[in-house]
Amino acid sequence: MDNPRTVRDKPLMACPVCVADRPELFATAQDKEYFTSDQEYRYARCPSCATVYLDSPPADRLDEIYPANYYSYGGIEESTAVTERIKERIDGRMLRKILDGVPGRRLRVLDVGGGSGWLLTTARRVCDRVAETHEVDLQQAAAAAAERAGHVYHCTPVEEFTSGQRFDLIMMMSIIEHVPDPGRVLRRMGELLTDDGVLVLKTPNTDTLDCRLFRRRNWGGYHCPRHFVLFTRDGLARLGARCGLRMTASHYTQGAPQWALSVMAWMHDRRWIRLTPQQPAYQHWTYEPLTALFAAFDFARAPLMPTAQMVVSFKRAP
Repeated sequence: MDNPRTVRDKPLMACPVCVADRPELFATAQDKEYFTSDQEYRYARCPSCATVYLDSPPADRLDEIYPANYYSYGGIEESTAVTERIKERIDGRMLRKILDGVPGRRLRVLDVGGGSGWLLTTARRVCDRVAETHEVDLQQAAAAAAERAGHVYHCTPVEEFTSGQRFDLIMMMSIIEHVPDPGRVLRRMGELLTDDGVLVLKTPNTDTLDCRLFRRRNWGGYHCPRHFVLFTRDGLARLGARCGLRMTASHYTQGAPQWALSVMAWMHDRRWIRLTPQQPAYQHWTYEPLTALFAAFDFARAPLMPTAQMVVSFKRAP
């Protein structure tokens, strides 16, 4: 492993979104959620498009940085957490609104990076026109649960996913930030949309209070080192336009997990709580009360300022 001082002295890579050079060092961070290594990672900010990105992302070490106890491999149906149940209802209302605007008697839905496919199950529950559901994810361990739920499972990186079918709705909820080349992924997703299809993304927002407070203190939005590229709303809209997509809707929403993970990393560093690879942050007893607290806080401030997460919908440009 490189010496941290040597790593800090290396030139930062060019922006993966607009390829602009001369980025600024935004922050350094470590994996304070799953403790997959003690490596210090650097995040850069592009002065041209305001993208924040992980320098030299470990895209060749996915099995290492996504451990077997990674939260999305279980599925929300296995969780008894009150906050997860609330989140499921919120996602259900959002999906019902989106699907109501998609024409067709039988809809085909693709979810990217959703593990066992719990979001697809929610889509089927809220719209009886959803007739075919597909999940794309990296972990073969999630395949059995997805298939038991009636979804077609594709164990492959999203960049390599191909299909002879087109989809009426493609969901990338908290996934675009996990890929090293988001432009390539957006172009591919645009090719897979039907003429009236909708691509909906949920991703962290860097233009927000929690980022400003915890930027240099292992901000939860880094999900270090699993989040490779992070956006503002305008930056994501510009990237979509370059990829042949037009933004049709956007809104900010609560990002309680980001807040909770930021605070928990800060507490762990002060030895007020103890997080381990065997008991990662999302399994610690403090996680649920903190997410409930910060969800309420984000909902309360949402009418006044951008919050920690944003949801953006795209359609294919004419």
